[in-house]
Amino acid sequence: MSEKAVTTLAGLKEEEIQTIRDTPLTPKEMRKLFIRYQANGAIGFENIYYQGKSWPWILKLFFKWFYNKKGYAEGMTRHFDLYNTEPMTGSLIFGIVLGLEERKALHNDVDSEMIRSLKVGLQGPIAGIGDSIVQATLIPILITLCLSISSETGNPFGPILYIILLCGILFPYSYFLFNRGYMMGSKALDLLSHSVLSKVTKAISVFGLTLIGSLAAQRVNAKIALSFLSNGEPVFIQDIFDGIFPNIISLLVIFFLYWLMKNKKISSTWIIYGMMVVVIVLSLIGIV
Repeated sequence: MSEKAVTTLAGLKEEEIQTIRDTPLTPKEMRKLFIRYQANGAIGFENIYYQGKSWPWILKLFFKWFYNKKGYAEGMTRHFDLYNTEPMTGSLIFGIVLGLEERKALHNDVDSEMIRSLKVGLQGPIAGIGDSIVQATLIPILITLCLSISSETGNPFGPILYIILLCGILFPYSYFLFNRGYMMGSKALDLLSHSVLSKVTKAISVFGLTLIGSLAAQRVNAKIALSFLSNGEPVFIQDIFDGIFPNIISLLVIFFLYWLMKNKKISSTWIIYGMMVVVIVLSLIGIV
């Protein structure tokens, strides 16, 4: 074999993805990765990938611990997908992904696309669950409780108590879900076949969408303020719509916003600004 061919083969060998470790994560390493996850909120956040650019940074240490340079680069590139979910409950997803990545590194029996698909598929349902539990239930209760303490007595301890209670509840909650997710991810292929895993993911998606629908029904309250006279009595258009289909205006608003995001690719930021302007204008002219 010529010297040139040997050099070429050596170069190809250097480019192969290789693991450099055959032992699972230690508890200390898992805690370190969990802390990186908790610190990810504003890292790389922008309107295209949302929190997607945070994931390579979060998993950077993991890929360095388990792979050579080529595997490190491949793993980092794999986690640039768009990601947007409620972060505290979303630690379950992080735990599952971490467990699957470890399984892939140690046994090489997990497909990369399976990890990506599971991560992308779970973020919507988990967002529905997390927003219902954390954003719509826990945080309003704590704010109401702590504001009442400060407003009635003028005690500055209210905001401090809010921070203490919020962190004292959410961090153990998030760490518990992270550990459960890690166990599920590392043992997923021992417990579930690909077909069963697909059914479980679909069931979670249906449950999450149900919660999102319930949350939307509670939060969106669009009403038409227009009325007309009939036999000298005012008749409100909203009452007519409610008699046919209660809250149909709110439902149509939700569908319209979904259509804007899905088909017109308008970002949620612009939709929020646009809705603020529309609501102000319609309120001033007495339509809503």
